[in-house]
Amino acid sequence: MLRVPASRLVYISADGNYANVVTQDNKKQIVSFQLGQVEDLIGDQLGDEGGNFVRLGRGLIINTDYVYLIDITKQRLILSDCAACYHELSASREVLIKLKAYIDATINHG
Repeated sequence: MLRVPASRLVYISADGNYANVVTQDNKKQIVSFQLGQVEDLIGDQLGDEGGNFVRLGRGLIINTDYVYLIDITKQRLILSDCAACYHELSASREVLIKLKAYIDATINHG
């Protein structure tokens, strides 16, 4: 069993039949769930609060509160809290374009 406050959860990445859960304090914990199962758990347990979590392609779920930089041309995504937490991830152009559009829509309509 792993309990993490939603606000401290930065991202979850796929690792075969497992998932790596990465928290704000830069700790990484492997759990015996596939990413789709983790996505379902987030929806079931967080309800509306789960709206901050977005699935990016087959291998990643991120907390949009930590999005610091989206660099479409270099296909990189930086998640940070502008303090101790900093993670640089790779993602496809298509995924990053969709993420940017999603964040822009959330900011303009949220």
